[in-house]
This record gives sequence, structure tokens and C-alpha cells, in this order.
Amino acid sequence: MKTFYTILALTLAAEFADAKTYTLGSGKWTDAKIWNNDYPGTTIKADDIVIITGQVTVNTGIVVDGMLTVEKGAFMVGMKDLVISKSGKFINNGNTVMKRIINEGTIDNNLVIESMNDMDNKGLIENNNNVVAGNNFENFGGDAKGNGGAYYVNNNVFTSPSSNFGVQVKVFYGNEIENSEKTAPTASLFLNASFNSNNGVVLNIANPQKLNIISYRLEKSLDGSNYTLLGILSDNNGNTNFTDSKIGSNLTYYRVKALSANGEEIILPIATAKVPAPVSPKAYSYAN
Repeated sequence: MKTFYTILALTLAAEFADAKTYTLGSGKWTDAKIWNNDYPGTTIKADDIVIITGQVTVNTGIVVDGMLTVEKGAFMVGMKDLVISKSGKFINNGNTVMKRIINEGTIDNNLVIESMNDMDNKGLIENNNNVVAGNNFENFGGDAKGNGGAYYVNNNVFTSPSSNFGVQVKVFYGNEIENSEKTAPTASLFLNASFNSNNGVVLNIANPQKLNIISYRLEKSLDGSNYTLLGILSDNNGNTNFTDSKIGSNLTYYRVKALSANGEEIILPIATAKVPAPVSPKAYSYAN
């Protein structure tokens, strides 16, 4: 037993030793100089922390598995996607403007976050100031909370039955004002992505209102812009599954176009998936 605890302690010490904190000034994200030539890439690892203190131009898509902080008076701006994974946390005390923001983890906003296109939330947002969505705000399985904050949405607000808005925030969309205590429009179709034991992505298309859908066109993208066809599926009593076993280590985007019986095409909110980091062999130890 003593050997087991010794190995466990060494394992934990090694994992914490690998964690890094990066502090950035001003410049382009991909410029190694602003990282003191210790560039971590486009994914912030689960144990790493990145702190932005200046004005950073984001010229590549960013995935946050660890923690990303924009300090007061700092800026993070880019025509790229920002993805906060389930293990990730984004703290914004300054100004952030990105092309699209996808949150499956936690966002703590204390000033201004703007997504020039859609903003998708499947996690927790603590919005204590202003969040702006240039197109739609899609709150699917997420919790959009905050203390006195506001959500400004240029077009539509979509939610699933398991989503909610906090009572201490307001939601402004189109030319109307919606108090967060009211129920936002409920989505009729939505797409979820999860991993199976073989690191394949299981895509579930839910049709809770049992709309008359003839087919689903399932598409896949590695950059969030250019999509290829994965397959065409039929509705299976309001619940349809598909497994994508061909997935690499990069962030993958999935979308579905549903064709209804009356000829209407419905595009579901995008789902994302990223293969979890492999478990280190040193984490597996046995007591003697």
C-alpha cells in the first residue's frame, strides 16, 4: 500500500510540474516572440493558464481546455473561433471580440464579449456585464446566468428544454426586449456530440416535438467553414444516432440540415468535438 501512495504522489507531482502559466503582452497569437519563444500552440492544455495583459490579435482558432484570462484593459480580437471545452474556463475582464464563440465549459464575463457570428452555449456563462451575439445566441443545455448582465442578440435566441437564463440578467434580441424570467423560444431540433469508449464521436439528433422530418444531411468540418457530407439519415421516432470513427486530434465541427415533409430546410446549431488528451501510462499504478 505504501508503494501505491508513493507512486500516486509522484504521478500527481509530475502532472503539476507539467502545468505552465503564460503571460502575454501585445501581438499576434501565433508569434512565438510574445510567448517568450515558448509557444503552446492553438490549444491551451487542461492544466495550463494563459493571461493576456495587452492587445492580442487572434489569427488562428483557439481551443481552451485549461484557463484563459483577458485582464482589465486588455483586448483579444480575431476573425477566428474561440472554443471553451468542458474542462475549460474563460475569464474576461477586458474586451473580447471573436468570429464565433462555442462554450461547453465556463465563461466568467466582467466586461464585454462579442461574437460577430453565432454564440453557442452548452456550459455555464456568468455574465456580469455585456455579451453580444452578432447573429444568433443558441443556449442548448446551457446555463446563461450573471449578476445584472445583459445578452444582446442581433437575430434569434434558441434554447432547449434543459437550458435556462438566470433571473438577474436580461436578454435583448431583434427589436424586442425579453426579461430573462420568461421562456425563450424552444428549439425543435438539436444536435449533441459525445465520445464512446473507442474515442469515436457519437452524434445524436433529437427531435423532441416529433416534427415530420424526411431526412437529415449530416456534415463534418475541420475548420468550421468548409463541410463535407458524412451521411444522410432518416428520423427514428424522434431520436437518430450516428458514430464518426474517423476523427483526429483537432477540433471537429458537425452540422445537420434537416428536410421536413413540407420541403423546409432546417439547419441545426453546430456541435463540436475534440478527442480528450490520452491518459498517461504513469497514471496506472497497482498496489503491491
